[in-house]
Amino acid sequence: MNSSVDYNQVSIVGGGHAGRGLAGFLSLQDFKVIMYNRTISNVQTIIDNGGLDVHGVVTGFASIPLVTDNMSKALKGSGIVIILLPAYAHKSIAHEMAPYLETDQLVLLMPGQTGGALEFARILATHMSIDDIILGEAQTFSFISRILSRSAVLISKIKECVNVSAFPVSSNRRLLRILENLPLSFKLSSNVMETGLGNVNAMLHPTPTIFSAGILESRKGGYKHYLEAISPAVGRLIDRMDAERIQVARKFSIHPESLVEWLGSTYGAKGNTLFDCIQSIDVYDDIGSPTTLAHRYVLEDVPTGIVPISYLGKLVGVDTPIINSIIDVTCHLYEHSFWHSGRNLVRMGLNRMTLTEVSHYVYTGLRPDSHIDLHSLWGSRDEEKNETCS
Repeated sequence: MNSSVDYNQVSIVGGGHAGRGLAGFLSLQDFKVIMYNRTISNVQTIIDNGGLDVHGVVTGFASIPLVTDNMSKALKGSGIVIILLPAYAHKSIAHEMAPYLETDQLVLLMPGQTGGALEFARILATHMSIDDIILGEAQTFSFISRILSRSAVLISKIKECVNVSAFPVSSNRRLLRILENLPLSFKLSSNVMETGLGNVNAMLHPTPTIFSAGILESRKGGYKHYLEAISPAVGRLIDRMDAERIQVARKFSIHPESLVEWLGSTYGAKGNTLFDCIQSIDVYDDIGSPTTLAHRYVLEDVPTGIVPISYLGKLVGVDTPIINSIIDVTCHLYEHSFWHSGRNLVRMGLNRMTLTEVSHYVYTGLRPDSHIDLHSLWGSRDEEKNETCS
């Protein structure tokens, strides 16, 4: 690996709604942008046109000189690599990227969901030294953006500030110094436990989708996910799930914003309940529903959102009965064990660790020498999940 990377060259890994929005925005801000997409046919029009038409809060034609499905070409020379893929793809993309990463490149998961940087680091460590790069994750995506056509994207909002952290924490200052090159606002979190357990998508997406499954399947969607699927009763249930998330986070000496607080600081939402806050957010007015149950609101936010929150709760001795019940229902609805396929302690590299050892690991990147029995953390309940949800 070499260290001749350019921090004004950004590689965007993922050509979906988020990837196109960020690629278009950065190009219009005079960054050299490279886009990687595994399925080249999905981005062929961008290749043919030489870029994207950007609409919304910024406008113009965004030149993207290289759009490719070749990972080596996509990463070469870029100082910043931003991964904008569903979190369930993090595992495969980490294996794919590892041989081509260059010294001093910053790799940012945007977002990492819950445990994303931990899973990514565990996989990269099987191929290379993590010390050669800067690995970080964002709590959420900086934009609200969506594809308008094969060669056009709409950016409807740029968030005022997004929390980020490096793994390990010892790289935090380097992470922030590099990100300051971007025309976006970032704030350092304490560590990746804070960004991961600040995962609000895990609260906002799965539960309303599951409770709307009947109308979703019979009508192929056609409703508004935020304004209609989050009713007062569903909102109260999510508020209680969110309280469990916060209890888990506090055990890691983290004090995250509640979902209601986050909506207020991010979108200027008004109200004391989730339902009231959602109703006050203008940018949610036009966001529709999934048209199929095979949607990332469940397929991403259950296995990489609420499942790892539950496992982390078990590690620190916090019960999460409501989160667990939502996972159970989802397992039965989809006839698939998300308990088994989701991010567990092994996938996050935290198996056999105590709370103290986890804290040491996220700060130093060094695994402890002493271990505890993983079975004692989950016990018979894990066996029960694999029986009832498989």
